Amino acid sequence: MSGAFAARDKIVARDLSLTYVNEATDSSQTVLDRFDLSVREGEFLAVLGPSGCGKSTFLNLLAGLTPPTSGSLTVDGESVSAARRKLGFVFQGYALFPWRTVRRNVETGLEIRGVKRAQRRSEAERFLRLVGLLDFADHYPHQLSGGMRQRVAIARALAYGPEILLMDEPFGALDAQTRESLQQELLGIWEQSAKTVVFVTHSIDEAIYLADRVAVVGRRPGRVKEIIDIDLPRPRPASIRHDAAFVALRQRAWASLSSELGGGQTAPGERIAESLTGA
Repeated sequence: MSGAFAARDKIVARDLSLTYVNEATDSSQTVLDRFDLSVREGEFLAVLGPSGCGKSTFLNLLAGLTPPTSGSLTVDGESVSAARRKLGFVFQGYALFPWRTVRRNVETGLEIRGVKRAQRRSEAERFLRLVGLLDFADHYPHQLSGGMRQRVAIARALAYGPEILLMDEPFGALDAQTRESLQQELLGIWEQSAKTVVFVTHSIDEAIYLADRVAVVGRRPGRVKEIIDIDLPRPRPASIRHDAAFVALRQRAWASLSSELGGGQTAPGERIAESLTGA
């Protein structure tokens, strides 16, 4: 879908900074510093960076969970607080209510918005069908695998009707096989829904496989170091990870990240890249 989405900026962060102040110890810690990023309407943007660089903090600011210290952050030209109903959030830890069935979990956001029961049920079942879990609507979270629980969390976020889906390392706790399967499912859902997605990850392969663009964030205090355009065709089969173009993008992202980690490390897949590119 690269190049197919509208060029209009949906999200704009300008000179964004966040500093935590500990009054008890008279100390402070700057997490984000002069963070600039634009996200286009309808695109899938991945935010990639080392642990502790402020990736998740940016999502928290965007979700309105934390106010910035300085700078501006807007959605469709509005403040984040005014645009919160346009945002859906998927966490790494599922955050499902254990006492609610799968269907009732998906209905949660609609219930908060005052949607009538029959419509809630209809919408919940529509999105459970989309993520392939309609047959498990009456199960409880503890009866599902980790991958299934994450699909419930995605369905819940989508049922709320957001224009923007914020995803904070949603597949980070899953095994490799389940993770790749859900990546493919997520791309299918995104292609059908035309949502704007901001996806935080520390996995280079995941970022490249999913995204239209990858924003590489430097170590704390975080700021956007580089934007990498992912000019790979869609739809993307799992086998695209072995293509020379994919490997070249992986090498580029690793080079950008490794300088933040001290450099001098051999990029994963380097020999494979050399053989594919003829280096």
